[in-house]
Amino acid sequence: MSNILKEKKPIISFFITFIVVFSTLISFYMFYEEKENKRNSDKANLLMLNIINEIQSKISQGTTVVDSQILLLKQNNYDTKDFNNWAKDLMEGKDSVACLQFAKDGIVSNVYPYEENKSAMGHDLLKDKRRDDGALLAIEKKGITFVGPIKLIQNGKYALIARKPIFNNSGETEKFWGFSTVILYVDGIMKSLEQKIVDNGFEYQLEGFDPDIEQRPLLSKSKNFKGKDTLEFDVVVPNGKWIFTLEKK
Repeated sequence: MSNILKEKKPIISFFITFIVVFSTLISFYMFYEEKENKRNSDKANLLMLNIINEIQSKISQGTTVVDSQILLLKQNNYDTKDFNNWAKDLMEGKDSVACLQFAKDGIVSNVYPYEENKSAMGHDLLKDKRRDDGALLAIEKKGITFVGPIKLIQNGKYALIARKPIFNNSGETEKFWGFSTVILYVDGIMKSLEQKIVDNGFEYQLEGFDPDIEQRPLLSKSKNFKGKDTLEFDVVVPNGKWIFTLEKK
């Protein structure tokens, strides 16, 4: 019996050594994987804080332009003959702002740039059942409202629409003049951010949020996004929230 044990001792020692070494390697791997996952998670969280700030900053550009249009209109006694010049200057350096509009009496009367947005001319915001709730709410609140993201009829792009009513108070009584409107393309908001995300080693997907439908509307995503091992973040925007998903390459 003792001879058999002696013969098997090297084999037993080998297996014990193998198990110890294998367990150690597994422990090191799990430790490394946990550390790597934490590092990726921390990196993703830091990146998302930066992205959220930039998205909200770009959206706030729309608010600024809406108010600037109204100020220029009032300074020019509600005459829009120089609208194209104002619009060109207001859009300069604002990559998220895609289109500026005036809607006198609620009917779109000025658009810039004109060629790609001319189909919006004559659109009656107060009679369009798809848009009148937001328009009437803006008049009631006498403040800025955000609609969307919605898919635009003229080009199929997702856009966020910032709209504010204009009141002419130069006479004895305040009178509704129309709307100042700014359209922000989601693609425009994401354009400068996408390269930053990819450079940091991530792919992304951006979805809208609608509690009334099961499928979230897809607003934008990078071409190599696969949807595996992802981290999900909420991005609060004026009209609700977007769902932003990061995926490690």
